[in-house]
Amino acid sequence: MISIRQFTILTTIFTFATSILVIPSPLAQVVGQDAWIAAIVGIAFNLLYIMIYIGLLKRNPRQSLIQMIDSIVGKWLGKVISLSYIFLFFSLTVYFIRYIGSFVSATILPETPTDVIYVSFTLVVIVAVRLGVETFARAAELFFPFIVVFLAITMLLLLPEIKLDRIEPMLESDILPLVSAGIQISTLQEHMCLLMLLAFIQQPKRIPQSILTGTVIGSVLLIGLTALCILVLGNDYTARNLFPSYVLAKKISIADFFERIEVLLTLVWFLAVFIKTTVSFYSTAYGMSQMLGMKSWKPITLPIGLLVVVFAKEVYANVTAYLVFIPKVWFSYGLFAFLVLPLLLLLLSLFRTRQA
Repeated sequence: MISIRQFTILTTIFTFATSILVIPSPLAQVVGQDAWIAAIVGIAFNLLYIMIYIGLLKRNPRQSLIQMIDSIVGKWLGKVISLSYIFLFFSLTVYFIRYIGSFVSATILPETPTDVIYVSFTLVVIVAVRLGVETFARAAELFFPFIVVFLAITMLLLLPEIKLDRIEPMLESDILPLVSAGIQISTLQEHMCLLMLLAFIQQPKRIPQSILTGTVIGSVLLIGLTALCILVLGNDYTARNLFPSYVLAKKISIADFFERIEVLLTLVWFLAVFIKTTVSFYSTAYGMSQMLGMKSWKPITLPIGLLVVVFAKEVYANVTAYLVFIPKVWFSYGLFAFLVLPLLLLLLSLFRTRQA
């Protein structure tokens, strides 16, 4: 069992882990200097998703997502829907591993074969998953203070580089592009994975407050970093870089002595993505074991890990394909999986409760 504090920390890390590096760029491409406003819009939609998830967990206490689905729609249709979510969790794990490979090969170890990066990171994640929820929740609790301190140092050291005229004119973009961009990034938060951990959390009555608190804290960090990218780099430079937050940290220089602060941001990102990938991998393995009626998820972790490495190499051909994939493919898939289907499940649950 994990504490409510640990679940709040997991939610916080899950909210900003991959987003702090990849979200500022696509937002700047769509709405320019209004990217930070679009981030706020996206977080507002994400909180709407969270309220739907809270409605589901209140009506199905102490159940994982897979168990909720079976309880609401029945065994056979439930298995179809559950399988679609397990595939979603697996896909997220693949994308996270690919993010790691793309980032490391582009910025830190350009001469290292990406296969080595994929395999190494996946093996570490498999070990964490096999050790169980309690272990990686404690790891998140241990890492969290360092993540917060490093992010705070990075933000404070960037304050002298801020130029307020870079966010002017404000609200130059029309409402429709702002809302569209906000909805797109809301599908990159993927909090549905956290519903697979509900049965392991102490004090279940405090789960709604915990998931809301974690989401808000992570969202504030994400909005702050997006705003800093625009204020320091400008919207054009932010839009042209795949990892603008990393470039942002490279701007820090104090008296030509205190430099290379991007190492801190890289460390923060590695720790955060490790936790997020572990949660999505665990959701895949645990969900599959529940759907198949297995006693343990551990025997299937290695086969899943092998598939993750294989698909990480093939999920998209290059960076250009990735930039096309997010708005044209993932957006529709994510919106249906994170908003439409959970809302239908909640409405069906309400309908069944009234009939009973």
